[in-house]
Amino acid sequence: MPAFPLAARSASALHGTIVNSILSIGGLGEPQLEEAARLRALGGAGAAEHGPRDISLVNPASLSDVDRILLQVTLVPAYRRVSSPTVTENVNETTFPSARAIIALPGGIVLGGSYVAGTNAGFTVVRNETQGAPSTVRVDGTGGLNFLRVSLARRMAPALRIGVDWEVISGSYRETWLRTFSDSGLVAARDTVDGVFETSQSLPLEERSSTPGASEVFAGRRLEIPTGFTVGASAPLRGRLRAVAQYRRANWSRSSLQSDLVDFRALQRFSFGIERARGSMEGSSLWHRIPLRVGGYLLQWPDLLPRAGAVDLSGGSAAVNERAITLGAGLVTKDQGGGLDLSLELGARGDKSDLGVNEKFARLGISFLVSDETWKATFHR
Repeated sequence: MPAFPLAARSASALHGTIVNSILSIGGLGEPQLEEAARLRALGGAGAAEHGPRDISLVNPASLSDVDRILLQVTLVPAYRRVSSPTVTENVNETTFPSARAIIALPGGIVLGGSYVAGTNAGFTVVRNETQGAPSTVRVDGTGGLNFLRVSLARRMAPALRIGVDWEVISGSYRETWLRTFSDSGLVAARDTVDGVFETSQSLPLEERSSTPGASEVFAGRRLEIPTGFTVGASAPLRGRLRAVAQYRRANWSRSSLQSDLVDFRALQRFSFGIERARGSMEGSSLWHRIPLRVGGYLLQWPDLLPRAGAVDLSGGSAAVNERAITLGAGLVTKDQGGGLDLSLELGARGDKSDLGVNEKFARLGISFLVSDETWKATFHR
């Protein structure tokens, strides 16, 4: 796999490119926003959404106004500029954060099924270690958290909607640490952490530590998926303008996983946005008919990582904070049944003084939508 040096207090050499965020090392991986491009352009603030087309993957009650069928898929190409005190590198990648299918059932019940990406833990890091005997560490990570979700929703009254999600946690998580010592008299050490996610909210972990002459396995630890909540608001401003806001929290803590390589704090995401709704399709210009969105967010990653130059948390921990501004627009097909939404996120995360590296990124969100309008003439004829 390609690699990027995570800067320690001594010089490092460049060995290629990373697959995902270099800040995924030792932790759960880069937190993924599952929302479609329209809500990504509003900073991810979708908890207060509802309507035949305006749905959120965070709030299952938002499905309650879908009256026939809706299909939606989102792709996110991204560009990163990763910088350490000694080197800078550009990285390109494409992720698939979510896909959803929804159908209205008799009795006013709406059923949905979706795939949602939780975290992305694919990366490779090569760095020099300065603590103890001089050495070079290569860390390869794969996997991440993914969710298969079934949702049920119903509108109980004009101002009351309820919904519930049932999730299967799928995927895997693996990190391999290979430490090579400069002194030829010292043998290389390898540490591996494995996990398999099943339907429960708890992840069994197994750690192997091995050298060419010996191997040791440690088992019995578990990763506990924490509780959390999301609150959101939506309010008209004037004319076609509307403001949205959202706060999202997952209660990660030290008790989630006991490790010398990573600590945890609560994941928090603060989102806001303003949308100008599209105007009438009759006799108006293209600019008038295109919805426009602008927003931003602040994301506090749950991972607390070792400080630059340290092998583990004994040298202290450093937080990862991510912030971005967001923009977007959309198009609707002539039959009102399909649509294309675009979003652009420009942001940064990491700190060279604490983590030895920072990242600047640009993400393009692309969502394709086919909604119930397409089937109005045939599905319920």
